[in-house]
Amino acid sequence: MDDLALYRKTFRDIIQGYSVVTIQGKKCYIKHLTSFDQVLIDEVQEFHLKKALSRGVPSREESLKALMDAGEWSEKEEKEIKRHEFFIEQIQRNKTQLVLKSEIDKQNEALHETRGKINDLLAKKSGLLSSDAESYSLKRANDYYIIKSFFEDEDLESPLFPEESDYGDLYMEEISIFVEKYNRTFSMFEELKIQEMILQDFYYIYFPFSDDTVGFFGSPVSKLTYNQLKLIVYTKIFKNIFENNKHIPENIKKDPQALLDYGAIDEDAKQKLKDRLSADSDGSTLFNATDDDYEYAGLDKPSDSSKISLQEAAKKKGGSLSMEDLMELSGHQVK
Repeated sequence: MDDLALYRKTFRDIIQGYSVVTIQGKKCYIKHLTSFDQVLIDEVQEFHLKKALSRGVPSREESLKALMDAGEWSEKEEKEIKRHEFFIEQIQRNKTQLVLKSEIDKQNEALHETRGKINDLLAKKSGLLSSDAESYSLKRANDYYIIKSFFEDEDLESPLFPEESDYGDLYMEEISIFVEKYNRTFSMFEELKIQEMILQDFYYIYFPFSDDTVGFFGSPVSKLTYNQLKLIVYTKIFKNIFENNKHIPENIKKDPQALLDYGAIDEDAKQKLKDRLSADSDGSTLFNATDDDYEYAGLDKPSDSSKISLQEAAKKKGGSLSMEDLMELSGHQVK
């Protein structure tokens, strides 16, 4: 299946609130998660947490202390995670004040690198804590919900596994087939995939209707699945960006992160960028601005020849040009 067909399938499944899969030659229907389902998951997790603790399974806090005592995990690594998280918060705040795309791209590279460091540390920590009561109860709750998401009919009224006599029954070996199918199916509903789908050409005709949630889905917000909520929220966000920015570069219109970055630039900062680049029509001030930076502002980049001539003029003036020099070079009379 090509990308466009996959995006159309993603849209169809989100709208109908379930996905159709075939397991061992049998068609099944996987119900999408709602806020009501989340309450059930929380209740099942709490049940297994209390049960595990009553049987002597160590809590996460106890397991973490034991790991530190054994030297397998350290307070330094805990602080390292918090330091990286704080750095990410700072970058996200600062990005809204940046105006050059080249500057924003550098910050995004720093974000990607820092998130990688956090994920490495969290993966190590999670691997060490895999046998604590909280990890055990979360896995049991997630597996339970996955199994309960499978139905025999598209009306989602006949569960494929109706028996609920013992949660332990869910850990039969054949159940892993359904868990794997669920996880593979729901990878298409990752946040980035939904954002990419919204930016496809076939979806633009739905933008005007995103303000009427009931008309869009036929249900009130309280009954929507999480996927439907993400769809409507990001539709409104991208719709707002397109409506309020008339010179969006073509090369970012289908790039969710780049588009979100563009829409997040502070309006005052964005106007200052346009003013700076407009005043720099002869290349006098922003020698390091890239083609993308000018396209971001909806302006044409000055020719290289004008830059060279200004650099030569600057050399004659001792390496720099005053405001009066720039005005004279651009044809303005200095009084």
